[in-house]
Amino acid sequence: MSESNAPVEFDASYDVVVVGSGASGLSCAVQAAKDGLTVAVLEKMEHIGGSSAFAEGHAAFESDEQKKRGITVTKEEGFNGYLDYSHWRANPAVVSRFVENADKTIVKMRDEVGVVYNEVIVTAPDQPGELVTWHIPEGEVAKVLELLEADARRRGVDIFLQTPAKRILKQDGRVIGVEAQDADGQKVVLGAKAVVVGTGGYACNPEMFNKFSKFPIGESLINVGNPGNTGDGLRMMFDAGAVPFESIGTALLFPIMRGKTVTSHTNCAGFQPYFWVDATGHRFTNEICGLNFGNAGDTVASLPGAYYWAIIDGAQIEHLVTDGNEVGLGVYVRNHEKLINLPTEIAADVEAGVNVFSDQTIEGLAAKIGVPADLLRAEVDEYNGYCDAGHDARFHKDAKYLRSVRKGPFYAIKMEPGIMITMGGIKIDDRMRCIDADGNPIPGLYSVGCDAGGLFGESYTLPIPGSANGFALTSGWLAADDIAESLSVAAH
Repeated sequence: MSESNAPVEFDASYDVVVVGSGASGLSCAVQAAKDGLTVAVLEKMEHIGGSSAFAEGHAAFESDEQKKRGITVTKEEGFNGYLDYSHWRANPAVVSRFVENADKTIVKMRDEVGVVYNEVIVTAPDQPGELVTWHIPEGEVAKVLELLEADARRRGVDIFLQTPAKRILKQDGRVIGVEAQDADGQKVVLGAKAVVVGTGGYACNPEMFNKFSKFPIGESLINVGNPGNTGDGLRMMFDAGAVPFESIGTALLFPIMRGKTVTSHTNCAGFQPYFWVDATGHRFTNEICGLNFGNAGDTVASLPGAYYWAIIDGAQIEHLVTDGNEVGLGVYVRNHEKLINLPTEIAADVEAGVNVFSDQTIEGLAAKIGVPADLLRAEVDEYNGYCDAGHDARFHKDAKYLRSVRKGPFYAIKMEPGIMITMGGIKIDDRMRCIDADGNPIPGLYSVGCDAGGLFGESYTLPIPGSANGFALTSGWLAADDIAESLSVAAH
């Protein structure tokens, strides 16, 4: 435990120490400085940003950016969207606080930090019930982080890179500071009236992932987020008396081809809602789940071996090149973008002979991916029959996505679970204060962003795009304001 009654000698003291320099941490630091507090930010990596650096945009409701584009998404719709999608496993108080304040985040980022918003969009036009909440800034969220860092430094925030926090310090039940390690490996002890933890979850900690997730596949996950997300903040908060939120195992999973980036056209072809088979050669789902890549990620994670083969033919490649994809991946591969690099890229992937295989016949392809030829032949024939009839009698896929598999050469693309972030984390109240086992706030301890729990149920709410980053930016400044108010009250 981090509790101690021994006198502590601090190397420096601040009103607030923020652990983590992603969107939540920097938002908190800037707002705390604006509120007149002294602030230090501890970041264990060589640069700021965390997983937020990979985000494209963030969610808001009834924002002026939506209104000036004629987009109507009410706060009531946002609140109901989170609670319905989570089957009310989300924390209504936390959801409400976010939904009610996310529009103010847009104003803060634009008018006070200098962010320019280029568009407000959805991730997948055909995803049922998706709300138009994805505010895409110029330069994406990486630019937002750059502007926040500059603003923080202008306001006198001390940002310590390569300085991982190791322990949250408490005395008499209250947080008093943080023990860290500087870039030279020396112990640093910082005093603080409040500590805010936003270290981005545990996506890069296989042991922790297996402990909390319903999918024990931590060692095989393909991480495309921040390599520093190893659960440090969660461990420190647990040691300080915090408890996990019920859905701490929530993770943003999605299908991806190993060795590829999210801009890859072969990878994009692999999650099109066409024809998928599992490791045994059986078609296993309505492939339309690919319109919600979170659903598709959970689906692939639950399969035998945690992978599927996307089987496509020459006609589908021609369609993807000439007409465009059915579903893209955010701003990395746009919806309906023509996959002009696909023929060259997939030929190189076949040549590599690791995750993509090709043959002129279905039977030959089956042999290369290790499934029974007669089974795969039967599955393809059945599927082609559904395509001819315009009706999927097995999984009831919309006819617009029924594209037959007839024209050789045939390709099999191996798709596995990728992970961007975990969510859920610590139990907090609507003031972002960490809650202990007795249901009481821990004085001086706050959790924000993906370390904090309450916004999600057991999976990411993709019908409200930009949720994780929207909550990160919003929870950060909400925590700062609460700290400033609390310290002001205490001073009087």
